[in-house]
Amino acid sequence: MELSIFGVAVILTGLAVLYMSYRAAIYGMAVFSLFGTALALGLGGMGVLPPQLFLAFFAVRAFNLVGGKKLADAFSLDAPGFWLLCTCVWGSMGAIVLPRLLHGSTLVFPVDRSTTEIMLQPLGPVSGNVSQVVYCIGDVIIYCCMVAFLKYRGAYRTLAHAILLLAALNVLCGVVDIVSHALGFDALSFTKTAQFADLTGEELGGLVRISGTFSETSAFSTFSLPLFVFCLNLWMLGWRPKLAGALAVATAGMLLISTSGSAYVGLAGYLVVLLFSRPNLVTRAAAARKHRMWIIAACTGLLGALYVVLFLPAIAHALIDFVDTTVLSKAGSSSGVERMGWNAQGMTNFFDTYGIGVGLGSIRASSFLVVLLGSLGVVGTFCYAMFVGKSLLSPVSTDYPFTERAVCYAARHAVMAALIVVSISGSVFELGSCFYLFAAAAGALPARARARATRRVLRRRQQAIAGAVAKG
Repeated sequence: MELSIFGVAVILTGLAVLYMSYRAAIYGMAVFSLFGTALALGLGGMGVLPPQLFLAFFAVRAFNLVGGKKLADAFSLDAPGFWLLCTCVWGSMGAIVLPRLLHGSTLVFPVDRSTTEIMLQPLGPVSGNVSQVVYCIGDVIIYCCMVAFLKYRGAYRTLAHAILLLAALNVLCGVVDIVSHALGFDALSFTKTAQFADLTGEELGGLVRISGTFSETSAFSTFSLPLFVFCLNLWMLGWRPKLAGALAVATAGMLLISTSGSAYVGLAGYLVVLLFSRPNLVTRAAAARKHRMWIIAACTGLLGALYVVLFLPAIAHALIDFVDTTVLSKAGSSSGVERMGWNAQGMTNFFDTYGIGVGLGSIRASSFLVVLLGSLGVVGTFCYAMFVGKSLLSPVSTDYPFTERAVCYAARHAVMAALIVVSISGSVFELGSCFYLFAAAAGALPARARARATRRVLRRRQQAIAGAVAKG
């Protein structure tokens, strides 16, 4: 067993959290999710990351606060968590049974830590079956614990502040990455000690490919886009607008100069969602702020483009070449061809198994949708689609305070942004602890709304009866 400095920090923080307010646990889980490529604890050939190690303390704090019965309420039949639990059960069973039952029936690109090469091989049990199941169970625990915390007054405000802090730290790490690269060293190398391929320090078009605390720029952009969307929607709704707006601009700047094709395509995809969004359902003032944002962005972009084309033609040609390299010609690059091959083989695995799937962790792809279909099959994909649908589409009562509705709305958009970007670049089922914090906030309100409305109606009836008795 190998305990790193991150492991010591997590254990000390976790022990302190057990004797503090539950709010400290929310802050801890959010902040430690930033260190998704750092080794906290080594267990033979398997590494435990800081958010996974902190999850033990996160779960104990939630259990001490609400008890096992209320934790299980997150999985009630009418809650989104029920479908997440079904996905986890199906995926865990499939990871154990399917690679053995369907052994050799199809060729796969496996998630296997025993080799650094990604090569086609016959379907069979690999280390990815174990690691992805562990990650999946951990995600379910994060979700149910966060749902339990959100039942307490002020929890939505705490989660929003924790995510804003996370966004600020993420931007800071991006700046440190740029500055340290210019000085000729990697100041954040101590955060990249887990068993991931280290692709930091690369350049494209004279710009450093920003990776922050992650092992590659694609992972950095996948992590940063939901944070940007969350901050942007809080600004649009007028919740802590100065802080949220500043962090949204700073995170957007990091994404734009990251040289990540995933960041650019993800931003473009989310802009379509933003165009048809209805923030006025939360507050009427958001509609006017949204319109001003589009007008200012369009005018600024148009004037900037005209200035560059007319007065700086060399920069215009460089930008065109840059966009062509990072986005338009990406599919034709060696990396793009390889990833398209992963996707094609993933769909082949889906059809070869007649829609059953090859088991969680048995394949890697370059799209989360292909991972779902190829590994979990029709049943697992349906369960996860129901989880996402109920989290994003369930109506939210206007009886809730503004803060809760604003954070829920922003979290839903963060979930959509995360799903957009992983649909074009996600290679495994694991989406990270931060995603399930957002998912909990996105889907935890509706069930409470009905209960709250019922209690309010009962109070009004009791008051009416008491008033009638007093008059009589």
